[in-house]
Amino acid sequence: MRIDTSRLPTSAAQLTPEWLTSALRSSGVLRGGARVAQCEARALGAGGGLIGVVAKARLDYAGDADGAPRTLIAKFPSPVAANRAVAETYDMYGREVRFYQELSATTSLPHPRCYFAARAPSGSDFVLLLEDLGDRRSGDQCEGSDLADAEVVIDAMAAFHAESFGRTHEPRFAWVTPHANEQQIAGMEAGFALGWPRFCEQLADAIPARVRAWGARVGPATRALLARLCAGPQVIAHADFRLENMFFAARPGQPPFAILDWQSITKSSPGQDLAYYLTQSVKLEVRRAHERDLLGRYLAGLRAGGVRDYGDAQLWHDYRLSALYLLDYAVTIAATLDLANERGAAIARALSERSCAALDDLACEQLLPA
Repeated sequence: MRIDTSRLPTSAAQLTPEWLTSALRSSGVLRGGARVAQCEARALGAGGGLIGVVAKARLDYAGDADGAPRTLIAKFPSPVAANRAVAETYDMYGREVRFYQELSATTSLPHPRCYFAARAPSGSDFVLLLEDLGDRRSGDQCEGSDLADAEVVIDAMAAFHAESFGRTHEPRFAWVTPHANEQQIAGMEAGFALGWPRFCEQLADAIPARVRAWGARVGPATRALLARLCAGPQVIAHADFRLENMFFAARPGQPPFAILDWQSITKSSPGQDLAYYLTQSVKLEVRRAHERDLLGRYLAGLRAGGVRDYGDAQLWHDYRLSALYLLDYAVTIAATLDLANERGAAIARALSERSCAALDDLACEQLLPA
């Protein structure tokens, strides 16, 4: 059964039993005469979703709906014009829909089951209907990862990267955008130029003096940094490996890990996901105490996945270079997006504090172009 993608719901209020029945039938979740008889949907995650918004829907069925979800998560584009513009610039909505349509079934990185994924033929409207992971423990960006969670994340990340290490040229990945592309470079340069003064003003107490002294050079160096970062070994990177996108087991028997938000999937250095997570989502004291051990754990995971020609020195270089480049992300998130409320602002502050501390600890200024 085909569904009209030119008229997709864009909010929880537009999820009707009729539309949900059509969507779930089109993907084979509902069969025969089964239909959604009633839907109760409400928005979720105030302040957590910057680019998209999510709702939780409770469904009642008529007919034999064995195996159909009783609750699900619906994802829509942001209603905030500035945030939607960011998503359109980087084709974030299109990338996530294509991941669920084409790659989700073959990747080992745990993610919610997708019941329906579609994007409008024109414009930026899209909708995803995803498995509800609400019975698991969600990551808290403000709190940060402890060591136990960090080990779980690193193991999953390494296995995921090993699957595509050195194979990003394969036809199944042809649609995945290389990270060092003109839109990414121009967007990061512009976002940084706009955001850096506000970043320094709003987060003055979180920026070490040495980082403040050279930090303004990162934005203009984006092209050179990405050229170096993407000249080495490449993997399919999730590229939004932050704690707010993660779920962990809340009780015995549950899967230990899952990650959401595939809007930024890209071809990039292994160091990008690794540095983004360790330097912006892991508790500062945990990263400082266990950084080398966690990098070693990641490398062991790559080797378990068959990767042999990637060693400690290359990983350390890629990790530090990625941490430097990812200051662009912290500045853009904290100073240019409409964070909407206190929760969003708190997330931005937490990741920015960790990022700046890591840049200082790792002496990342040594990697800036002269």
